Amino acid sequence: MINNFRNKWLRKLFIGIAISIPMCLFAQDDKQAEAENVPATMKLKLVVEDSVKTCKAIIMAGDKPLEGIQVKFYVKRFFGSLPLIANGKAVSTDETGVASVKFPNDLPGDANGTVIVSAKVEDDDNYGTFEAKDSVKWGTIVSTALQEEEWNERSLVGSGNKAPLYLIYSAGVIIIIVWGILLYVIYSLVKIKKAGKVKKV
Repeated sequence: MINNFRNKWLRKLFIGIAISIPMCLFAQDDKQAEAENVPATMKLKLVVEDSVKTCKAIIMAGDKPLEGIQVKFYVKRFFGSLPLIANGKAVSTDETGVASVKFPNDLPGDANGTVIVSAKVEDDDNYGTFEAKDSVKWGTIVSTALQEEEWNERSLVGSGNKAPLYLIYSAGVIIIIVWGILLYVIYSLVKIKKAGKVKKV
């Protein structure tokens, strides 16, 4: 009687353990899947620490800081974005989810010295692409007169009427030479044709 009771109890215990183990495993998998599906968020903080201007990107997935995420920092320019790190290199977030870079002191801003800073994560394997932007008065103030003077300067990237003089003169000389050669060839052909008619006579 006792043996039968013990066998029934052990059988029930074994069945309970056999059922509970897969349930625990599935529950852990569900929690892990939920954690992986949490989208990443980024906050951009522009702070001054010990007279050093610093751009900080804080990346979180829910309440969890993300470590090892590659972040690139840019400043908006007229025709695109200027990387704050040479060659557009990225900065990795630390264990607190923070990636930071120093802001240069000689970067020109608008008439008020305002610049637009952006932090961007590009094609991350788990979280894709996302970015954060903010504006701050960290740029050097460039006067309107100086901007107009720089705009009116002759340069290789300028429009036709603002191209360097040596480039305009060089192009003119090349065009004259090419047309001169063409006219000489035409003149020579006409002269040869006339010489042939004289010999036939």
